[in-house]
Amino acid sequence: MTRRGLLLGGVALAATPALASPIDTEPDAIIEWLAALGRGAGFSEYAEGLPTWAARLDPALHRIRSHPALRRLRLARANAGIGYDALPSLALHLTGAPEALALREGLTPWPTALDGRWKDVDVAAFLREASNAARKARFPALWADADDLRSRAADSARLQADKLDVAWLEAWFGFPAPGRVRVVPSLSSAPHNYGVRRAGRDPELAAVLGVSEVDGSFLAGGESLLVHEVGHSFVNPLVDGHRAVFEAPARALFGAVEERMQAKAYGSWETVVKESVLRALVVRYLDAHGGPGAARSEVARQIDDGFPWTLVLADALLAYEADRPRYPTFGDFSVPLAATLSVVADEEIARAANRPKLVSIDPAPGSVVPANHPALVVIFDRRMKDMSWSIVGAPEDIPESGDPRYEQGGTRFVMPWTLTAGRTYKLAMNSARFRGFRSAEGVPLDPVELSFSAAR
Repeated sequence: MTRRGLLLGGVALAATPALASPIDTEPDAIIEWLAALGRGAGFSEYAEGLPTWAARLDPALHRIRSHPALRRLRLARANAGIGYDALPSLALHLTGAPEALALREGLTPWPTALDGRWKDVDVAAFLREASNAARKARFPALWADADDLRSRAADSARLQADKLDVAWLEAWFGFPAPGRVRVVPSLSSAPHNYGVRRAGRDPELAAVLGVSEVDGSFLAGGESLLVHEVGHSFVNPLVDGHRAVFEAPARALFGAVEERMQAKAYGSWETVVKESVLRALVVRYLDAHGGPGAARSEVARQIDDGFPWTLVLADALLAYEADRPRYPTFGDFSVPLAATLSVVADEEIARAANRPKLVSIDPAPGSVVPANHPALVVIFDRRMKDMSWSIVGAPEDIPESGDPRYEQGGTRFVMPWTLTAGRTYKLAMNSARFRGFRSAEGVPLDPVELSFSAAR
């Protein structure tokens, strides 16, 4: 992708004072219970969470392991794609308590901000079953007894929320925050985070942040994460309201990077547009609040995360900031932004055409090989960059290996290893973050997952 240099130092906005009223940072029992049900249903995105909370929660989930609520949730995932942010989106549209869940308003007409995946689910039946499951799991008592964890989570969230400059976001987008702002620490959601909202008579936007105990901090993420998740409530309705403008370039972009985006659970062109805009917005926010160094670091992080066009979009947003009389709101900038996405799409399509591909891989995915199988052998359709590769996975899932090497002019990769009879191994060649496998021209291989077993 063409690098024009990041033009830092926004011309339109500077950092503004924080809001006088503090943002609510209390954990939410309904959000937590739906996330817990996701864990109980086996949803991979809810499989981690805060370890000290999971140790308390799992015995309760074991008591309801055959409950109809979990069966319905698994069916909803299979048929409607329920998971990830669909759960906190529904939670924000509920009232009551986990053991007595009820919709705030009816579903006809469909609530504007409620995730559309729920349209294919019998929501009323699910809420009855989920409420019953909360009682059988004794979740209310469990949640009350977790006051120590909830208090620490709220305190950590408050440290970040106090720094969030909502006034800057409102000025940048050209309209007020679409409802009350909450930062909700979730004990069951880490390592994932979600931005959800509720429209209607009592609008609200919530940044649901996964809580962990990584690197000594109780709350995962930081300022950029918070801006991103709160920003969803500004960006999502704007993209949805300008579908006709964004659809053509966004579909082209999604087609070029679909495999990489699907690996992140970004399964549509709409989601990729929203994520792309938000990541560029965070760059602009950090430039205003932390200076050029913070902005450059964020660009590098987004490139490493598989969004190499963040730099181009962040540059494009400067035209919006520089001419606010012409673009009083961000929605007024939709046509120029779509034109930039079209350029990005063309570059990613060209990049995809030059992306290296596998001719063969031995062992084949899903195969069972002799325990004395000597090496991983991969044939590429072009010459690869020498001494550059990324074998990714949990250390216990990857075979003990010797020194990898390229042969046959760089088209054949060999990694000697020692297998243990009866073991199943899982690894990936490249990931969203690690992209050492790349062509001689520098184009990375799309991630390739490999699982196989050694015969007993």
